[in-house]
Amino acid sequence: MLANLDNEVYFKKVFTDVEVFTAFVKDVLGIDIHIQKVETEKVLPSKVSAIKFKMDLFAEDKAARTVVEIQKVDYDYTYNRFAHYFLANLIDTQRKSTNYAFAKDVYVIVVVTAAYKISDKNGKPIKNDVLITDINPRDLSGNVIEINNHKMVILNTTNIQPETPVAIFDWLNLIRESMRNPENPNINTGKTAIAKAAKLANIDDLTPEQLAAAKIHEQRKETVAFIENTTRLQVEAEMGEKIKAKEAEMEEKIKEKEVEMEEKIKEKEVEMEEKIKEKIKKLLKRGRLSLEEIAEDFDLTIEHVKQVENEMKNS
Repeated sequence: MLANLDNEVYFKKVFTDVEVFTAFVKDVLGIDIHIQKVETEKVLPSKVSAIKFKMDLFAEDKAARTVVEIQKVDYDYTYNRFAHYFLANLIDTQRKSTNYAFAKDVYVIVVVTAAYKISDKNGKPIKNDVLITDINPRDLSGNVIEINNHKMVILNTTNIQPETPVAIFDWLNLIRESMRNPENPNINTGKTAIAKAAKLANIDDLTPEQLAAAKIHEQRKETVAFIENTTRLQVEAEMGEKIKAKEAEMEEKIKEKEVEMEEKIKEKEVEMEEKIKEKIKKLLKRGRLSLEEIAEDFDLTIEHVKQVENEMKNS
C-alpha cells in the first residue's frame, strides 16, 4: 500500500533518495546530475530575498555546477511564489558585480497536487500539466536565443493530459495514484526508479516518527482546508446577501418602471379618448351621419356617442 505522496513527510521520504531524485530530474529536465545527498528545508545563506523561505528538497552537483530544487505544493501558492523561489536561487549565484555571471545552472521543479487557482493575465483559467519558465531572450520573431540553462518546471498531478510526455506522466501518475488508489496503484513499476519510489512509499516501512510527523502534516492540511472552507462559506454568504439586496433593488426598480409605464399608458388612453371625442363632436356638428353610423365608424356603443353629444350640448 502506497503512502499518500500528497503528504509532505512521505513525499520527502521518497524523493530524498538519491537514485529517485536523479531519475526524476532526468525525466523532467532531461539532465544528468551527480549528487551525494538531497537536503531538506534548506534556506539560502545570503540575504538575496526579503522573504525568508525554505526549499523542500535541494541538491547540488558541484562538479557540473548545477543546483536543483524541488518544491511540493499541496495547495496553490500562485505562480508569483514559484517565480520567487526560482529568481531568488538565481540571484544567489551572482556573487561578482564585475560581470554578473551566474556561478551555477539553476533548476526548480514545482510539484502541485491541487487544482490551480490561478489564471492568465486575461482571466482565463490555467489547466496545463506542465508549465516551463526560463530567462532566455527572444527576438522579434519569437525565436529563443539560448544563453543559459536556468529553468523552472511546474508539474500538476490533477491536470495530466493524454499528450503528457511518458517520462513525466509516470511520476505524476505515481503521485496521483498514491492519493487516489493507494491499495492497488496502477503505476509503471517497469521503470526502476518508479519501482524504488513505490517501495520507499510503502506505508509499512514508515517509522513511528515519520507516521507521527505525517499525522501532524495531515492535521495542518485539514486545518487549512477548514479555514479555506469557512472563508468560502463566509464569502458565499456575503455574496448571497449582496445578490439578495441587488435582486430586491432590481425588483423595486422594475415595480417603479411598471407604475411609470401604467401611468404613461393611462395618459395615452386619455389623450386618445379626447381625440376621438373631438372627432365625434365634429361629425355631430356636421349632422351628416346618424348616431348609429358614428358609433359603427368608431367601434363604439350608441350610448357612448350620445354621452359625447350630451357633453357637447352642455358645454
